Amino acid sequence: MLLFLNFVFGILYIPESLAQEKRLKRIKRSQLNPFTQLVHLFSMKQLARLFIAGLLIWIPNGSLQAIFSQFTKDTFQWQPVLIGLTFSIMGIQDIVAQGLVMPKLLKKFSDTEIAKFGLILDVLGYAFIASSAIFQFAPLFVVGMFVFGFGDSLFGPAFNGILSKSVSSSEQGRIQGSSQSVQSLARIIGPVIGGQIYVLFGHTAPAIMGVLLISLAIPIFTRQNTSEIQKN
Repeated sequence: MLLFLNFVFGILYIPESLAQEKRLKRIKRSQLNPFTQLVHLFSMKQLARLFIAGLLIWIPNGSLQAIFSQFTKDTFQWQPVLIGLTFSIMGIQDIVAQGLVMPKLLKKFSDTEIAKFGLILDVLGYAFIASSAIFQFAPLFVVGMFVFGFGDSLFGPAFNGILSKSVSSSEQGRIQGSSQSVQSLARIIGPVIGGQIYVLFGHTAPAIMGVLLISLAIPIFTRQNTSEIQKN
């Protein structure tokens, strides 16, 4: 219901920002096929590496969200009220990071630099979370979640900023929509993998997976030729 109301509000009250002459005149049937769009996305050399890195980042993120409640129950015996409070505080942190911190960072650093910083924070956050399970020490987990949450809040807008500069004005909606599709796909895969390794290898496994995959994503992301992207 909320999604439908959001859709209606967007149609009625949010104006189209793209100039009339830059809009697509006709949408082909093939462009409505999500699988065709994903294939097209990964065939674009200037974007493929970005989205491969993105998959390595979003899969452990989806895993962490899926096992968060079970992890805190099993490891620290947290009750639902405390779990919900943690989620609420992280939501506030997300608003502060994107609404107050991000605009200040953009005045001094590029999207790529901010994204890299966010990824480093993600790795540190996962390391704290893994350590909290090893030492059975809840404060380490709290620190890890806030470090991870801050890094994730910075990475998302920076990544979208890089994408928006990678294609022409007429391709903005297509690329951003495809990006959301890739993220959704990763968040389907992530919980499946995270749940399985949590059961098979223990409480630390999803966080260790996050450290490994994002550590692998950082050099892939770093090798992306941002200056070339911004010219296309």
